[in-house]
This record gives sequence, structure tokens and C-alpha cells, in this order.
Amino acid sequence: MTAEVLRLERVRKSFGSVNALRSASLTLREGEVVALLGDNGAGKSTLIKAISGVHPVDGGDIYVRGEKASIRSARDAIDLGIETIHQDTSLAPDLSIARNLFLGREPVKLPFLGVFAPLDFPELRRAASALLRRVGISKKLDADAPVDTLSGGERQSIAISRAMQFAAKVIILDEPTNNLGVEETHGVLRFVKEVRDAGHTVLFITHNIHHVFQVADRIVIMRRGEIVAERAVEDTDLLTVESLIMGVDVSTLVKEAKAR
Repeated sequence: MTAEVLRLERVRKSFGSVNALRSASLTLREGEVVALLGDNGAGKSTLIKAISGVHPVDGGDIYVRGEKASIRSARDAIDLGIETIHQDTSLAPDLSIARNLFLGREPVKLPFLGVFAPLDFPELRRAASALLRRVGISKKLDADAPVDTLSGGERQSIAISRAMQFAAKVIILDEPTNNLGVEETHGVLRFVKEVRDAGHTVLFITHNIHHVFQVADRIVIMRRGEIVAERAVEDTDLLTVESLIMGVDVSTLVKEAKAR
């Protein structure tokens, strides 16, 4: 069995009287894509925000590489090797691809000047071009091109590349194919598999179950703030997963609908 990279044990989070997470436990292992599924209000967003430090948990434990961790902010998560890529990819649209890839960590000249050190633009462009080639983005992109000139799929690829560049152990993708065209969607799904093959762990949140069966190794299903089921993709099917998400036997519902 591959090494554990992240483990949640009985994690809880409430907002007033609303129990968004009720004793949720989850384990992620090295080099796998885990799909997190659930209906609206199931607790998926709260779970990933707990992992990424947006919502510090009220109770339970989080372990990274077997060591107990405290994630109270987004910086804590990043320092632990957890990168989250949201639907808007969290990129700066007016900046170049190169600046976005190394944002906050750009190479500089005269580093002894600290925050006043000038950026080393030739080195920045060279490193960005090398990274784009290394992560396998097939379309030739100009590292100096502004991000707002890119397609949605290209933006997602740039955001994922940035997470890979800084050695993220866990990359959380929140609806990465939302609002993308067919070709762009296939490109992002292919890139997700390449990320896994490079040894990273991906937590993949989506409403599109068909995409799950294309890229995921394992499916985790949430309902009412709890993780209610886990299945290896190879050992389950679409109807079973839909039934687990809804809490009812979908095949029976289909038969009853046809009988009317």
C-alpha cells in the first residue's frame, strides 16, 4: 500500500447551529486521485476549506505524513504542502504566465536587498518555460503572455503547474472543469492524470460523475456533513455511486418511473 500523505480523524465544524461537518474521517495516499462527491450541502466545500485552512476545524485531528498538524490558515496549509485550486484558479489575470507561476516566489537580482530586490526577468522567463515543458502542457505558450489571454482550460493547467512546481503533496481541485468546453475539459482531465503519475495526490471535487470515472482511483461520498461511503472506481458503477450520493436506490426509482 502506498504511503499516507493526509489523514482526517473525526473532524468537526459548525457555523452557529449548523453542523457542516460531523465527525468526518478521510485518508489520502501518495499518487492517487480521490474524487469527493456529494449533493449540495453535503459538506464538501467545508471539508476542503478545513484542509486548506480557510475554516479552522472545531474538533478532530489532522495528520500530514503521519505527523499531527495544525491548519489554522491558508499559509499553514501551503507550508504543509497542500495547495487548493478553486474554480476561478486564483490566478492574477493581468500578470503574465511566468509571474503567476512564481507569484510571491519570483527569482530576483541582488537578493540581499530583500523586498526591494529587482525581479530577474530573464531567469523568470527561462524557469517558466522550463516548467511548462516539464509538466507536459502540449500547446506552446508564451511565458510573457497575460493570463487573461488564455482559455479556461489553459488557466487551470497553469494553476495546477504552479502547485506542482512548489512540490505540493496534496493538490485540491475544486470543480476544475466547471464552465469549460469539451476539448478544454479533456485537457484538464488528462493533466490531472499526469499530476497523479508524477507522484502527487489529488483531491478532486466535482458534480460530474462521468469525469470521476475517467480520472479517479477512489471515490469518497459525503452526505449531511459525514463521509458515508468509499469505493474503488474499479469496483463500482454509476448507478451505485448515484444511489450513495442520494441515499436511495436509483435503479428502483428508475423502474418505478418507467412503470408509471
